[in-house]
Amino acid sequence: MRELKAVIFDMDGVLVDSEPWHYEIETTLFKKLGLNVSEELHHTYIGTAGDLMYSDLKEKFEILLTLEELLKWDEEYRINIFSEMRGINPNPGVIELLKELKTSGIKLAVATSSVPGIVEMILKKCGIDSFFETVITTVQAGKSKPAPDVYMLAAERIGISPENCVVFEDSFNGIRAAKGASMYCIAYQPHNVFVQNTSEADKLINSFKEINVGLIRQYLKDGIQ
Repeated sequence: MRELKAVIFDMDGVLVDSEPWHYEIETTLFKKLGLNVSEELHHTYIGTAGDLMYSDLKEKFEILLTLEELLKWDEEYRINIFSEMRGINPNPGVIELLKELKTSGIKLAVATSSVPGIVEMILKKCGIDSFFETVITTVQAGKSKPAPDVYMLAAERIGISPENCVVFEDSFNGIRAAKGASMYCIAYQPHNVFVQNTSEADKLINSFKEINVGLIRQYLKDGIQ
């Protein structure tokens, strides 16, 4: 039987409403590369790391830069944008939930597709970096979501078995990664955002204000779908 011992959060779109910023940055970078990337194709990259995105783009378009050059260029551009950005705040209800989880003795971690420098910057600017025992990126894990590696490594780092970890995700690729790691997955999808396929998640919420430790434990106990 599952027992709530740890909660692992995706960052972009879950802890912070940063997906629109990343989407806008990528749109700008695509234009700089002279790529005509459709919205449909662009949306498939939500929740994946840059290596997977640019590898796919190199297969579909004629890009002269190497994958390593693309990733370095992308990372430097994003870090520059986020370092100058003001008013970065966590999603409504996130801080309250983090405080309750921490007080309840639940271990907390982040598992994200963002590069390490950006992750640390955003979490610190939001004032929530101190809540997490570990922050794992797909760069550290070696594989991008939807591979489960980043969640498996996060569980290993905090010393909790996957079946006792609950994940909050917002993208199709992230949900597949969490389920691939045998973790209970709660999809977070606020109203008025681009709708991702959340059918593989165990539960769907629209706001962190509607969730608490008691409800999470109840979901695990009842196996609510």
